[in-house]
Amino acid sequence: MAYYTLIASLPHLPAHFDVTRPPLTRLQLQQRLTMLSDEDAQTLRQLQNFLAWDRQLTDRTDEQVVQHYKQLKQQIRHSLVFEIIEHRINVRTIVGALRRRHNGEGPPVGVGRLVDPIRRQWKEPQFGLQKRYPWIEGFEQKMLAGNAVEAQKVLFEFTWSTWCRMAAEFTFSFEAVLLYLARWAIVNRWTSRSAEAGRARFDQLIEETLGEYAHLQF
Repeated sequence: MAYYTLIASLPHLPAHFDVTRPPLTRLQLQQRLTMLSDEDAQTLRQLQNFLAWDRQLTDRTDEQVVQHYKQLKQQIRHSLVFEIIEHRINVRTIVGALRRRHNGEGPPVGVGRLVDPIRRQWKEPQFGLQKRYPWIEGFEQKMLAGNAVEAQKVLFEFTWSTWCRMAAEFTFSFEAVLLYLARWAIVNRWTSRSAEAGRARFDQLIEETLGEYAHLQF
């Protein structure tokens, strides 16, 4: 019954993340999430902690990222939480590989299931992953053109569509709550870009995405 009450209390997310503000604030969301059981709340914190850590990857060495990923694999028991984490890691791996290749560097030291395929197909367009990840070509074009905002938007659109597709499989369940949080985080990050107080944070987000390409004219 708690899931019905909680989900019914959450306002509908927009059809697309490109809106002016989230449907509810972080504080309002946290207040509603107090309806969860202690066990579910702990699982949710694992996801929230990862999303916070994921936004700070520019402060981490490759070795630290690898070690943290290994710890996550051992600690997280909920399959959907780990699926969300693995999705973000895969996107990060691809973006990092594109940056390194355009800088004339070798394949990245990374984690996740895409590291080996990228190494094997390092010289192939989109690393031979274009069928599975059709967003790579568009992102790469925006990156090389120095269009930081549009490049980030390509990544958000891919992740947003992935979460929406998965959310359609769940209704009044804990999984629905997790996917609501994941999508809310995208809306929150995107909308924060235009707020004066959030400008520095968005600049950091662009830096995370594009590295040195973030400073090109767009």
